[in-house]
Amino acid sequence: MLKRIILSFLLVTFFFLGKAQINNELKSELQKLLTEPEKKILTTADNHYKNQEYIASLGLYDSLAKAYPDNLYLKYLLGTCQCYNTFYFSKAEENIKAAEPIKSKLLDYDFYLGKVYQNNDRYIDAIKQFELYLANPLPDTLKSVVNHQIEICKNSAEQLNKGTIASITNIGPPVNTAASEYSPLLPGHENFMVFTYLGPKSKGGKQKLPGKSDPKGTYFEDVFISQKKDSGNWDEPKPIDAINTNGNDAPLFISHDGQKLYLFRNVALGSGDIFVSYLKGTEWSIPEKLKGINSNYWEGSICFSPDEKIVYFSSERPGGQGGRDIWFAQLMPDGIYGNIKNLGTTINTTFDEDAPFVTADGNTMFFSSTGHNSTGGYDIFRSDMKNGKWGTPYNIGKPVNSNQDDKYYWVSADGQRAYYSTERKGGYGLQDIYLVEPGMFGKPTALIVLKGVVYADDKKVEAGIKIKSKYGRKNFSGAFTSNSATGKYLLNIPSGNEFEVEFTYKDLRMVKSISTVTLDSFASLTSDINLYSKEYLKKMAVDTTQLKSDVGTLSMNYDEFLAKYGSMVADSVTFKVQVGAYKFIENFNFNKLLQLPAVRRQTYADGITRFTLGEFNTLKKADDMCKQAKKIAIKDAFVIALYKNNRLPLDDLIKGNYFKKQ
Repeated sequence: MLKRIILSFLLVTFFFLGKAQINNELKSELQKLLTEPEKKILTTADNHYKNQEYIASLGLYDSLAKAYPDNLYLKYLLGTCQCYNTFYFSKAEENIKAAEPIKSKLLDYDFYLGKVYQNNDRYIDAIKQFELYLANPLPDTLKSVVNHQIEICKNSAEQLNKGTIASITNIGPPVNTAASEYSPLLPGHENFMVFTYLGPKSKGGKQKLPGKSDPKGTYFEDVFISQKKDSGNWDEPKPIDAINTNGNDAPLFISHDGQKLYLFRNVALGSGDIFVSYLKGTEWSIPEKLKGINSNYWEGSICFSPDEKIVYFSSERPGGQGGRDIWFAQLMPDGIYGNIKNLGTTINTTFDEDAPFVTADGNTMFFSSTGHNSTGGYDIFRSDMKNGKWGTPYNIGKPVNSNQDDKYYWVSADGQRAYYSTERKGGYGLQDIYLVEPGMFGKPTALIVLKGVVYADDKKVEAGIKIKSKYGRKNFSGAFTSNSATGKYLLNIPSGNEFEVEFTYKDLRMVKSISTVTLDSFASLTSDINLYSKEYLKKMAVDTTQLKSDVGTLSMNYDEFLAKYGSMVADSVTFKVQVGAYKFIENFNFNKLLQLPAVRRQTYADGITRFTLGEFNTLKKADDMCKQAKKIAIKDAFVIALYKNNRLPLDDLIKGNYFKKQ
């Protein structure tokens, strides 16, 4: 069974060169002490140990060690297994050190003591132990592995004095459990999180092979989803049944609009491939194999440029720098990705590179690597786009990176948050999901997130959306859709250009112009799109008096009215700035509204659909916003009063004695 979550490079490579050692002499002495049932436990534990299944053997050795607390060989076996679980790092050091009197019979004693020192951030001591181990007659390949660990310890010691200005927080239950949760993915609106789950809730339970239950088998990966509550907390995660099989299913990338979910699948014996599922309304489609990328080799991570013209993915195919490499491909005229190339030695090393992620503005790539100046296992690295090429990556440091596997770094569009998975002390299980704030360090992302709902004749629809830049030197274009059930859409529009955004539904069409020429930071704009057929407009009767300000009907001068009542509040009365209705929707200049609150569309009890800015409890606050709107964008904006969702003439506020002093 192939899982994307793996042990660090050391653990994989070291035991690839030579199986974990069981000392037959010490084992024979131990067996003389054991009962027949205990001998069976030891045999099972040893078999797991030989197969590098250290977590499985840990509990078995632990039960024997408790029964025979003075047996140093058991302490050593238990301690080496505890090296692979963050809960037991301190205990591992204690148990391995206890076996020092028999170290002459333990060929790998110095190595494991170095490893446990490394786990406990004692890097100078770890280096000394690894150097002692190197004094043994080792093959050159194994010497290379140990020297790499020494280099990792040196990198770790250096990173202790650097670090990043960020805080990390375990997001806790209900997402994180005693099982493994990793590879978190969120769409641009961040309303839900998709992640990989591996544990007792996995489909099929423990299996020997997919579909073959076996209580002695292992769990397979599943795709889970958790909705974000209004409080900001996460809801109880649920499996996505349309996606999960009895084999390995793990999320790799979700499109920024949340409409496409890319997956790793390994449903039987094989290398594992990349699939894609589409959100149809509120349901995910049956995944289909992605064309153009998959090969006869392992492909296990994927991400896209903002316009989805470039795809980045990790693969073990030949022709790379070694191990897992990050590759890229271009979207071809037939809609399939091709012209596949290795990303080169700037990013890839002779070790493993995996889990690429490109930020919403397309200018930064995060990825995980066991090479470069890794501090142990996979570390997260950052590379910035410079003159059309990815620059030299750098380790983002502590507290994000640890001496365990740190992977699957996802960054919000505004760069304020990131989520990733790691296994570290104080977690809830093996791999856990953590929140990083801020998610980006240094210069912020520069883009507009344009979002809203597409309506056709006042019904939410699945519309086609095309975006195209006007300046060819910074060419950007893409085709997207709104959700068929909710009509919601989300677009990431980069800085430094003029754009045309076209919305189409059947024979209805609307084009919006968006300018980001002077944009140097993050901005969010909500714009609902209203497409109307001629037949529908003929049926729609609009009271034109509702499209105009009622200031002229006041029994006093508006300035006098504002001075007298502007700071007062009235029960169940709110004030908004009206910037249009059906008649004026085509005249909106959304570029100028970037500095204002989001434009909201709502049909009130009087049957009139209005487009408004803000919601205020006093006329004065609304008037201030109105003046700002007039100055920046819309000259004919005006303030309206609403009483229990019905428009109320300003003069009626006086006649009805609605006001009371604040």
